[in-house]
Order: sequence, then structure tokens, then C-alpha cells
Amino acid sequence: QSTENRGAIRAFRSEFQYPIGVMGPPGYFGLLSRRYDAQYGLDPMALGKLAVTQRNHALLNDKACEKLRQPLTIEDYLASPMISDPIRMLDCVMVCDGASALIVTSTAHARELGAKKMVHPIGYGERVNYNETDPCPDITAVGQQVAGPRALRAAGMSIGDVQMFHPYDDFLIAIVLQLEQLGFCRIGEGCKFVLDHGFSFTDALPLNTGGGQISAGQAGLAGGAHNLVEAVRQLFGEGGRRQVQGKSNAMVTGIGWIPYGRNWGSSTVLLLEAA
Repeated sequence: QSTENRGAIRAFRSEFQYPIGVMGPPGYFGLLSRRYDAQYGLDPMALGKLAVTQRNHALLNDKACEKLRQPLTIEDYLASPMISDPIRMLDCVMVCDGASALIVTSTAHARELGAKKMVHPIGYGERVNYNETDPCPDITAVGQQVAGPRALRAAGMSIGDVQMFHPYDDFLIAIVLQLEQLGFCRIGEGCKFVLDHGFSFTDALPLNTGGGQISAGQAGLAGGAHNLVEAVRQLFGEGGRRQVQGKSNAMVTGIGWIPYGRNWGSSTVLLLEAA
């Protein structure tokens, strides 16, 4: 690869980050979290609440990584070691083995196959990294602020109509940012929103009811499908001990890779509805 091509693909990480040792997602999200904290204030109690909520869900998920199916308290979260200040160890996903699978086909073909339960995609939006050579005025802004409204418009919904939320969660700060950028709360008020609301499978807005990647494990690239599979399972009514009640739709998100000097470069939002 030429230097130009390498810069375009990696958004200059190899030129400006790697030489000084900023390598890997914890370092990138540490810098992002520090910036967010400087602009709005990052409350560790909010992140801890998300960690505990998702761990409680994982305790009810027999498919979650066995090592992570251990009780977690807010004190445990706060006592976990700093990895990339202000990122703690329990802010981060743990890589594990695993796999996910879904059948994507037409309604007619699904019936031909004998499927008794189906979930329909009713809205989708995505935003892929814009020109990485342009300066980014605010690295706390993410593509969900574009992808979210697109998906909601396609589904004929508003953010208040979303009944379950399954955000990509390789780091807890990513959940806070997505809550803000998708419109669940105002920009800069994500931590307050988390502290003021419940996200258990019994609450008004269940969040990552399978434990998310944070507490179920990230099975490499298959980790991106974990929350999607959980959303489908819930809409099938197959959530077992963590089954949500009275919910017929779900929002699932995806994010990908952190380039130099900006936030994640790929943002997706999918809305699902039980058939």
C-alpha cells in the first residue's frame, strides 16, 4: 500500500497514533471519553449502572460467556483498574469464542421453510466515515445522529416509539453517546438520562437484555450480531427468564473502528418489528 492509500483506509492512525503508542480500541476510547468528560462531564456512576444492568441480564442468559456470568456490583465496577483513563477494565468488552446465526429471507420463503416466528426489518440507516482528510469539529458526535433519523423515518416512527434498545457496546461510553445522538436525551445529558431511568428487562426501555457484549462477551467479528440475535429472540418471545413483556419492536445499532481525530467510522441503526 502507498502512504496515501494507507492513510485513507486507516484514517492516518499509522502516521499520528501508532508512533506514540496509541494502539487498540481502549486507547482510542480513552481519548474519546476524556474529551467527552471535558465537554460535558462523564459520571462513572452512570457507566457503572450500565455495567451492573447488563451483567444482571447476562446472569439470566445461558448463552453468555461463562466467565462473565458472575454477579457485579457498582462497587466492583468502581474498583476495577484503569486501562486508559477514564476507561476502566469493566468498561471494556472481553474477547471470547462464540458464534451467531440468523436466517434472512423473504416472508414467503420463510413460510415455505416452515418458520412459525418471524421478525420484519422496518427501518434502516447507516453513516460511513466521511472524508477522513477533513477536520472533525467535535469527536463526540457520531454517525447515529444521521443513521437514526433515517431508520425512524423509514419505519414511520419517532424515537419515543422505540420499545427495546440493543446498542453496540464494546465500551460503555458508546452506549451513552448513542443514547444522546439517537435522541433519547439531549446531547451532553446521557449520564443523567442513565441515572434517571431504568434499563432492566422489566423497565420501560429494556437495554441489551442478553447482557450485551460487555457482559456476554465479544466473539470477534461475530460479536456484532450478538445484540441483533438477542433482539430477535426477544421479539420471538424466547427470552426465557429475561423475557420482556408487551414489547413488539426493537432498535439495534452497530458501530465500527475508530480513525484518527474523530469518532467511530461506521454507524448503523436497524428497527425490527415482530410479525
